[in-house]
Amino acid sequence: MHGQPSNEPSSYPVPRSDLSSTSHAAPVTNGVNRPRAAARLDRLPVSGWLSGIMALLFLSWLIESYDVGLTGAVLPSLTHQFALSTGMKSFVAISANIGIVIGIVPAGRLADRYGRRRVLIIGTISYAALTFATGFAHSVSSVIVLRIADGIAMGAVFPIPYVFACELCPPNRRGRFIAWADSFLSIGYFLSPLLAFLLIPNVQDTTGWRVMFFIGGLPVLFALLAWRYLPESPRWYESKGQWAQAERVLVDMEARAARSTGRPLAPLGPDEDLAPSRLAHPLRAILTPPLRRRSLTLWATFGGTFFIFYSIQIFMPTAVTKMGYTLTSAFAFTAVIVGVSIPGKLLESWVIERWGRKPVIITFTLVAAAASFVFGFARGALPVLLLGCLMSFFGIAVDPAVKTYTSESYPTEIRAWGVATTEGFGRLISGVIGPSLIPLVFSHFGVAGVYSLVGAVALIAVVVVAVFGRETHGLTLEQSADLNAE
Repeated sequence: MHGQPSNEPSSYPVPRSDLSSTSHAAPVTNGVNRPRAAARLDRLPVSGWLSGIMALLFLSWLIESYDVGLTGAVLPSLTHQFALSTGMKSFVAISANIGIVIGIVPAGRLADRYGRRRVLIIGTISYAALTFATGFAHSVSSVIVLRIADGIAMGAVFPIPYVFACELCPPNRRGRFIAWADSFLSIGYFLSPLLAFLLIPNVQDTTGWRVMFFIGGLPVLFALLAWRYLPESPRWYESKGQWAQAERVLVDMEARAARSTGRPLAPLGPDEDLAPSRLAHPLRAILTPPLRRRSLTLWATFGGTFFIFYSIQIFMPTAVTKMGYTLTSAFAFTAVIVGVSIPGKLLESWVIERWGRKPVIITFTLVAAAASFVFGFARGALPVLLLGCLMSFFGIAVDPAVKTYTSESYPTEIRAWGVATTEGFGRLISGVIGPSLIPLVFSHFGVAGVYSLVGAVALIAVVVVAVFGRETHGLTLEQSADLNAE
């Protein structure tokens, strides 16, 4: 049993018996709120239970990334079956991304208002059902409509795992856990072309691409696991004034961590005196001082770095076929190129807690941009494969650093909203506008023109984050999101 929460809106509950044998008075001094959940979460060790929760979040990205990768994997078959023009092929290619951009921003607001866990579960069930239904489509219009609707549901899910990881993990493990989670995204992206290689023997096949969509219905099983095992974020509970629920989850996490490690928890350090956020209007706060500069920097960084990812995930099979290779070879090349991003993200998980966020983003993106410029002019299977792998190893592996950087930059009460608007704008640029132009660039300037464009956009992101970005490495979540820290 633990104590009853105070009914005063400015105070936090204090348990009768803290597992660290250290008790504290109500954390309010001179009208300044003290982040009780923050202090208790940040001193928790990396236990088997926390690792299990992170693995569950990793799984959510694994299954969703398979769905995102479906478009590029089945596009050659859909192009042949429905005789798609260049314009229509572009529309099919970006249809799910249109939905993601539409769904991701309001989902962030819903996650801040109703909780991260609820949005994650409902969004997963919705996109799994819509993906499964796409396997029955008998016209290109039905494919497009279902993929847009599917994307709206996926948009609701995308930012939640790294918001969760950011709010649950201790400061010295946030970047590492998010990088590990993001490596599961690459596994899913790798599975899409790999299964296409196994299930779609040629573009005339009309069964393989349908089976690919049927497989996309399996995430409903994950939703059941999340409903059973995933707790809500205590930081979110406290931001909503739900002290009893926050206390219940915190006490459970502390007990599980103590049992997992077999020793008492470290004593709580002194609470930080941080001024309240004072967000007059949360929906406008991200584009008004002091958050405006921070938001615009993140938007440009997200859009520029993710353009590399989309150029590989959606258009690499097309690029390889335009270089004169067969469709089967294109799928095999793409699977290998996407696959090497997994060790890239594992490298990123190691350096992000040593170098910091900005140096990782700048270095990885620069290398990927250079590889992209050269890729379009490469000749021969080995140079094409090596340059594609280099572009993927660094260009896709930088993504978790950008996500960590973004989630650390906003206060808890608008964290999902800030993350969702950043990802929504980034995906609008990199996943909708960019891919809609790429088929036209292909037709006029070839592979060299496309990947020169990709490299140039990535360089813009490097300049923006280098000049305007602020480092968040080594800070508590509350320090990194402090509105006065610029």
